[in-house]
Amino acid sequence: MKSDFLEFIGSARERRSDKFRTQFYIFLVCLVLSIFIWALVRLSKEYYYSVEYHLNYTQIPAHLRMVDQSDSTIYLRIKIQGFEFFSEQFIIRQYREYEVSLRNVRLRYPGEHIQGYLLTNRIGKEIISQTNFPNEVYFVSPDTLFFEFERKSQNKQSLTE
Repeated sequence: MKSDFLEFIGSARERRSDKFRTQFYIFLVCLVLSIFIWALVRLSKEYYYSVEYHLNYTQIPAHLRMVDQSDSTIYLRIKIQGFEFFSEQFIIRQYREYEVSLRNVRLRYPGEHIQGYLLTNRIGKEIISQTNFPNEVYFVSPDTLFFEFERKSQNKQSLTE
């Protein structure tokens, strides 16, 4: 009798473990499906994303030499789809550079040093038009880039003449 009882308990235990195993697999499948659907919903929304660009200055006016600049980095805040946000944030992370032409810099001559400035809104639109972001720029920081120039020395030119 004792052995029958032990067999009964053993068989009940096996059935329970098989039942538990199947229920656990069903739970895991449902959990994976729910996480996948949650991720799809979250990635279908739009987010605001800041993109950092390092600036290289080109086409400095010929008679001037740049002494100082206010910033060498520009931040663009754009509206981006969740899938693009995920790939930009976690997969593609890259160093971004952009060349800024100082040909149209606005100059002021308050003294010996020449001051110049350039509005960055136009630069932000140019950057977005050249990238794979189809979205619009919502915010550019800083809003103005300031420069300090000095005239190139005339001594070298007078010696060669």
